[in-house]
Amino acid sequence: MTHTRKQLPKYCLHKSTGRAYVRIDGKMYYLGKHGSQASRREYDRIIGEFIANGRQSFQSQDGILIEQLICRFLDYMEVERNYHPKTNDRITAVLRLLNELYGKTPVSQFGPAALKAIRRRYLDSGLCRRTINGYIWIIVRVFSWGCEEEIVPAEVAGALRMVSALKAGQTAAIEYDDIEPVDDDIVEKTLPHIKYPLIQDMVRVQRLICGRPQDMFNMRPCDIDRSQEIWKYMPYTHKTQHRGKVRMLPIGPKAQEILQKYLDKCGDEDFVFPQLYPQWYYCHIASACDRAGVPRWTPNQLRHTGATEVREKYGLEYTQSVLGHSSAKITEIYAKASYEKAEKVAREIG
Repeated sequence: MTHTRKQLPKYCLHKSTGRAYVRIDGKMYYLGKHGSQASRREYDRIIGEFIANGRQSFQSQDGILIEQLICRFLDYMEVERNYHPKTNDRITAVLRLLNELYGKTPVSQFGPAALKAIRRRYLDSGLCRRTINGYIWIIVRVFSWGCEEEIVPAEVAGALRMVSALKAGQTAAIEYDDIEPVDDDIVEKTLPHIKYPLIQDMVRVQRLICGRPQDMFNMRPCDIDRSQEIWKYMPYTHKTQHRGKVRMLPIGPKAQEILQKYLDKCGDEDFVFPQLYPQWYYCHIASACDRAGVPRWTPNQLRHTGATEVREKYGLEYTQSVLGHSSAKITEIYAKASYEKAEKVAREIG
């Protein structure tokens, strides 16, 4: 007895990654997180195309649409990548526009002209040049990932990488000014008008350690080594963690005095400052500036204020040490020497 129809491929679990997959004529098609509705929908879509193709394997990459590439990349983000929530939101927003404009286009037909059309859409919306370049890079990266997964032709991914980024002064895109430091006098005038003492202390500590706002929200006692005269704060997560960088912030006597009362009250893995929305921190400072009658400033400017002071007193090399600006490739080699410079600054300034 002969079989005139092929049995439908099964929905399977890839145990090592937790992803679902379906195998068609020896080729594995990953569907996303096993058991998720998204993976079930992707399975139904592939099986539908398999049946429509006469129950034959897919021979051409032309059949893979950009909306399918996006779906698979989002599943990859969910299962295999640990992006920061803000990064996830940014990537999702970019891919939403890509899907809106070219979702039904085969990946093999997406080229530099289409990418520039998306860039033109961003230009017309009034975004700044750096933001636009970042958004376009996300799209290029998605197609490069698709090339790694053998669902995007190599010539397509390569052609997209040839699109040059927008250059300063050579485009109609607006240019945002670099973040400027805020004068300490303005900060001191603002502090009494901040409603909560906790926020006042967050501002003081951030200024003294030249930290980022997230360094305040992520601070836990277990991340602070208090065995030496100068405490060593190593955030469990930070902006450049994905690049392999090590972040160490020395905490000097002045900042220690402020932090001690909070450290005494919280558990080892509790957050020193409440985990509220960062916008809450920004808004209270902005409102206090209005009440104090001074120009508005943001927490990000505190880091630049500290950097300016360090550079004026100690020079550029010490500034780089305090701010943690070093190549990821040489971090391990120079981490100790760099931290010793930063520790000296903390002992004398903060």
